[in-house]
Amino acid sequence: MAGALGKRIAVGAAFVVTSLFSLNAISDDQETVDYREHVMKTMEEQIAAISQMQKSLIAPANLTVHTEILALTAATAKSAFAPKVTGGQAKAELWANWQDFSKRLDELVAFTADMDKAAKAGGLAAVVKMQSLPCKGCHDNYLQEDKK
Repeated sequence: MAGALGKRIAVGAAFVVTSLFSLNAISDDQETVDYREHVMKTMEEQIAAISQMQKSLIAPANLTVHTEILALTAATAKSAFAPKVTGGQAKAELWANWQDFSKRLDELVAFTADMDKAAKAGGLAAVVKMQSLPCKGCHDNYLQEDKK
């Protein structure tokens, strides 16, 4: 009888520990998704500020601050997606087509770095001459619109 009780306690304890690990994994996954969404939101905010400057809605006094933040954030985006955790606004196709997505992120990193250099060398006029950010193709393929 004592052996059976000990066995049940051991099985119960193992179940509790396993459950806690599972909850931790779910929590970690949500944190990964949240982080990824913060990174993308930061890029969105910088693009919005630069756009306001291009439309002469605000003075371009802080242009290089925004282009630098954009370039740095773009450079961190790949690592934010690297854990390949599903969820958020990322479509499942993103991980199924990781090579394409990864290539597109590399192009974004290069483009934003060039934009930052152009802003520092030639100001807003140099940025305006550049083509638009290569976001649309990625968003069309890999971004799931809000379900609000």
